[in-house]
Amino acid sequence: MTDTARTPPHAAPNCDLFCQVIDNYGDAGFAWRLARALHAERGWRVRLFIDRPATLASLVPALGAGAGAEGLESGFTAQSVDGVEVLPWDRALAARPAGIVIEAFGCRLPDTYLERMAAEAAPRAWINLEYLSAEPWVRGCHALPSPHPRLPLTKHFFFPGFEVGTGGVLIERGLEQERLAFRADPAERATTLGALGADPRAPFTVFLFCYPSAPLAALAQALAASPQPSQWLLAPGAAREFASLAPPQARCVALPFVPQADFDRLLWSVDLALVRGEDSFVRAQLAAVPFVWQAYPQAEGAHLAKLEAFARRYADGLSPAPAAAWLGFSRAWNEGTMSSATWDALRASLPELAKHADSWRSRLASLGSLADALGSFAEARLK
Repeated sequence: MTDTARTPPHAAPNCDLFCQVIDNYGDAGFAWRLARALHAERGWRVRLFIDRPATLASLVPALGAGAGAEGLESGFTAQSVDGVEVLPWDRALAARPAGIVIEAFGCRLPDTYLERMAAEAAPRAWINLEYLSAEPWVRGCHALPSPHPRLPLTKHFFFPGFEVGTGGVLIERGLEQERLAFRADPAERATTLGALGADPRAPFTVFLFCYPSAPLAALAQALAASPQPSQWLLAPGAAREFASLAPPQARCVALPFVPQADFDRLLWSVDLALVRGEDSFVRAQLAAVPFVWQAYPQAEGAHLAKLEAFARRYADGLSPAPAAAWLGFSRAWNEGTMSSATWDALRASLPELAKHADSWRSRLASLGSLADALGSFAEARLK
């Protein structure tokens, strides 16, 4: 799809998806997953406008292959990957708007683009795709319209979520079949971990992906008080600091950037995942492994309300002791109040947490995929 191409009435919908990277890899990763799903599963022609293509390239190696980070940030023009056309943000200034326009996480569209949208006679869908949240007010705000104060345009708010009446989460078709096949073949796990420099024979393996505010020193002290061996797979970024803090019985492996296509296999290979943001948060849930989420830190502790809303919902169905252990560790991990007791309680509860993780994954799947919910909603606006 080019900036000047017109879509024939009989063709599949065309879509412009906008992403401004705030939470580093999470925003870019989610936008890419959504773009690919809308193209592959619904047949849409998708353009992804992103302000930091180099960040996306870390997750999608085919993007800008050979250009280097500097070339992607300063000289990148456009590239088609997996049927999705990826363009730098400023290309939207001269682009003819698509029939379906999606703002990921409330990024503000360029004024010139909005004015061209308003000048189009054909029906169109303009959607503000919000951050994922389990807070009670989300269901009441999902799919609400918001007329533009000056232009003849109406934007609709679309909320991912964990309950009926929201958009659900992004679940690619065939993902669960792939997971089950992987888990049924120990050689797949051994190959995945071995390629990353990890030991597939380690008795307990943890994936660690965190923000700088994570209480890593306190976690290391908690591990030092326990003789149980463990293996820690450290994502690039703040998690790498854990290597210099961990006690001898905690073997640390510094992971390279794992392409998005391989990230699920990594999560399927671990016994516990400490994840952050939104994309890895959702993928850990779909991996059906025990996990703890570090919410993106916000001013005045606003992220703690999001954590609490999700934690209460997720813990429903757990026995009292595992529920208390998981809730206690989740709060300590986000508030910086880690102790040996919180770690010991979490680890003791892992057998039931593993069973619960599988039940939770099934509950999410029963809601359907965000791509289908969003796709049906947007297509209905075009009629």
